[in-house]
Amino acid sequence: MARCSHTKPFCAATATPRLSRHRRGQLSANATFRTMSISQSRLPALNKPAKPPPPPPLHSRPKLPVPTTTSGGGGSKDCTKKPPPEATAAHPSSSGGGDVLRLMDALGVPPDEDVYISLLRECADVAEVASVHAHIAARRADGALPLSVANRVLLSYAACGDIDAARRVFDEMPTRNGMAWAAMVSAYSDVCLHHEAMRLFAHMCRKTLPLHGGNCYSHAIVAVLRSCTRAGELRLGEQVHALVIKKGRLCGDVGNSLVQLYCESRGLHRSARRILETMVQDHCSEPIPEAAWTSLITACHRDGLLYEAIGVFRAMASSGAPRSSFSLSSILAVFAESESQGCCGRQVHADAIKRGVDTNQFVGSGLVHMYAKEGWLVDAARAFEAIGGKPDAVCWSALAMAYARGGRYREATRVMYQMKAAGMHPSTEMADAIRLACFR
Repeated sequence: MARCSHTKPFCAATATPRLSRHRRGQLSANATFRTMSISQSRLPALNKPAKPPPPPPLHSRPKLPVPTTTSGGGGSKDCTKKPPPEATAAHPSSSGGGDVLRLMDALGVPPDEDVYISLLRECADVAEVASVHAHIAARRADGALPLSVANRVLLSYAACGDIDAARRVFDEMPTRNGMAWAAMVSAYSDVCLHHEAMRLFAHMCRKTLPLHGGNCYSHAIVAVLRSCTRAGELRLGEQVHALVIKKGRLCGDVGNSLVQLYCESRGLHRSARRILETMVQDHCSEPIPEAAWTSLITACHRDGLLYEAIGVFRAMASSGAPRSSFSLSSILAVFAESESQGCCGRQVHADAIKRGVDTNQFVGSGLVHMYAKEGWLVDAARAFEAIGGKPDAVCWSALAMAYARGGRYREATRVMYQMKAAGMHPSTEMADAIRLACFR
């Protein structure tokens, strides 16, 4: 027990040995030296990294050459045609396709056919098409373009209105498919060079191409029929009609073009009626366009065949064809001139309200005329008030003449003054007709 009593507790603090002044100085000197050595060894790691070298300067934008091609015959240097002025006068920054190609050249990425076709689709003017065309020609050693790229270049030139450049691309093509022929015929027809379109189509037929294959040939037929209609070449249009019957069925836009061809020629509305009946009987996959029905209704109205025009409209409604403001305004003009057709006119008015076109100015003007001819002035005024927006001079004239014919001269004069207040001047014929009606 006495031995245990002399032991120190477990948690008792031991006295710190005292160091001499000399020993404390040595320890502090060693600690200072160690700290300095560690800091000196870490200094190189804390230094800022060196600045990278400056980037190389950007290359200046090269000027792409404008393609200059020679005509098909001769081959002399004098036959070289100058590029269109739009291609040379345009600022280089306007060529979006050229900028993309210059960037790809700087990066060393060769463009393929899909890139060229995509850039040509986005071209907005002749200068852009010419720059991309020049880049394609520079990449080809023989100068011949692939068929798909050549078709796209032709379409781009034609869409921008440079028919001469499109024809040069067409003449330089070693092989031509239906798209190339259809694009060139359509380009001539769009710029009203109808005889050139017809000559090129005749040359296309002499090549014994299968005109029944694909939509491209249908586009060429539609284009040449449009040129025949506008140029009054009925004989060539009849030959194209025979070719269509020989190669395929009358469907879609081809049948519509034939109907318009015969409707524009006086006395041939029966041929147009037979084409429409054939299109209905064949049950074509494509619906009969509304323009075909409207053209026949207008032709019958022009020739004074009012009841036949009404029969065409009834056949149109029975076939389920869509009816818009064009067809409804055409048949309303027929009802306005026919006798005892007010009930049918009201049905057309209900159909216009159902389709939401009763506020159209053409439909509203037709309704005012029809109701005025029947003597229903209240309905004519309601149809005039239902016209959306600002009524045109035709609508104002129709309402004024309706009041004048109905003997309500004060209302007719008031409408004429309201028309002047709306900023429209009545025609001399309208003013004279209202004065004569008032004097009676």
